Amino acid sequence: MTQAVRPMPEEMPVELWRGVKPSSSAGWKGSVVSIFVAAKSAEEMVSLSSVRALADRGLEGDRFFRDSWNAIDRSDKAVSFIEDEVLELAAEELGLESIAQKTRRNIVTRGVPLIDLLHRDFVVGGVRMRGIRLFEPCGHLVQVSKLPGIFKALHHRSGLKAAILSDGVISVGNRIALDEGQVSAVG
Repeated sequence: MTQAVRPMPEEMPVELWRGVKPSSSAGWKGSVVSIFVAAKSAEEMVSLSSVRALADRGLEGDRFFRDSWNAIDRSDKAVSFIEDEVLELAAEELGLESIAQKTRRNIVTRGVPLIDLLHRDFVVGGVRMRGIRLFEPCGHLVQVSKLPGIFKALHHRSGLKAAILSDGVISVGNRIALDEGQVSAVG
């Protein structure tokens, strides 16, 4: 399967992040709220109750599923996350009930400050991942979503790109947590 790959844009500076901020409490408990894939770039996202994740390849059935992302130094393309809390605020700003399916993001989280996953290993259900970069909305999102104002609504809080480190199935309701080995090494 041939896919054009653009050079990686600059990572969004952490200090500009407008998504969920980590609380000063001892931790957070997060989960998967929704899962979306699209077979092709401009196709509508389809909601799934579960999806198979393959290390270094992506989510089965998604437009970004390929033989190897590491081979072209783009492991950040495997999967994307966005916070449900951000989606609620953005939908309110746009005067809509929900925009989750329009954001072109694969996994919607709840109770997870994505900024805490940046440059760290974490687990979604039984699938290990690594947070690669925070990112901004793009022109393609604006064109495909057909939602005036979506770029501004998601500016500096558009989500997290991650690499998939192990194979497994991700399901709605799965727990999201920092990798246990990394937690003890960091904290």
